[in-house]
Amino acid sequence: MKKYFFIFLILVLFLFPGFSLADQNNSFDLERIFYMSNLREKEGIESLKKNADKIDILASQMYKVTSSLTIAGGLSAELKKIISENKIKVMPLIANAGFRQNIMHNLLVSESAQDKIIQGLIYLAEKNNYIGWQFDFENINYKDRDLYSQFVEKTAKELHKNNLILSVAVVVRHADYEDTYFYKNWSGVFDYKRIADAVDFVSVMTYDDQDSKGPPASIPFVKKSLDYLRDKIPPEKLSMGVPLYYWGWTINPLKKVIADGTYQRVINTKAKYFTIEGFNENLGSPWYVYLYNNTVCAVFYENARSFGLKLDIARENNFRGFSAWVLGIEDPGIWTLLER
Repeated sequence: MKKYFFIFLILVLFLFPGFSLADQNNSFDLERIFYMSNLREKEGIESLKKNADKIDILASQMYKVTSSLTIAGGLSAELKKIISENKIKVMPLIANAGFRQNIMHNLLVSESAQDKIIQGLIYLAEKNNYIGWQFDFENINYKDRDLYSQFVEKTAKELHKNNLILSVAVVVRHADYEDTYFYKNWSGVFDYKRIADAVDFVSVMTYDDQDSKGPPASIPFVKKSLDYLRDKIPPEKLSMGVPLYYWGWTINPLKKVIADGTYQRVINTKAKYFTIEGFNENLGSPWYVYLYNNTVCAVFYENARSFGLKLDIARENNFRGFSAWVLGIEDPGIWTLLER
């Protein structure tokens, strides 16, 4: 057991410097978009009931383009009831089913399929009183960049004719070209400037740092991503993505073992295990380490303080607002930062 406490001490001294737990209290006006996933609808609905007055737009990830190039999905009756009772603005996401690349390629090379999808989006928005849509199409080959931009432009034009908005969620990169799988299949397809020129706003996924050995969105990673986009997306059209989930790791070997951790899981783990914890000032993330089956584990999670640090970046850069993934897994303390 002494060996493990020695490992704890090394982690505290060298891997996780500078910790304090003081909360922040920032009061400012940003457009607040919260995503809801059908995979966490139960938790999301409970949070929505409590915090509807602090949410400007609910972006529900509950529609998809299928392999037959048709639209499938919809909101549950319970969710519709809460939305109606609280008069919440809804901007659903539409994604390629399973983020399958062949679906998007087939859609992008078919003008007739695109026209049917666009008309379907207009019909569903008018039928359900949505304010518009967000494209969450991912895993698209970079060679389809122009085709995707053209589809975005065409959709925005048609939605605007019908007094509907269009926004696009984009994966971040830090260079114009990178000879990597991630660039060629995830980030490279996005012509940020061309997309931003066409749509109402862009939700930038400033999270899931591919090189991170800690949190999914450290402060340095967020700032680097935004610096690259500075001359591509005007601040009034940029909604900064904020993750509410955490990543958990084993230390030896270093391996990510939790990719979608919730704040409730943080609470449960801390109650069950002895932990050493703090706040990494450089990364902008709280952390703790603990022993699980004689394995040293480390967790970098999101709480009210880390959330506030990211919102400070949005405020300092005069961004449109933030887009937070995903409702129902958050530290309840974040809502105190969203008082107007």
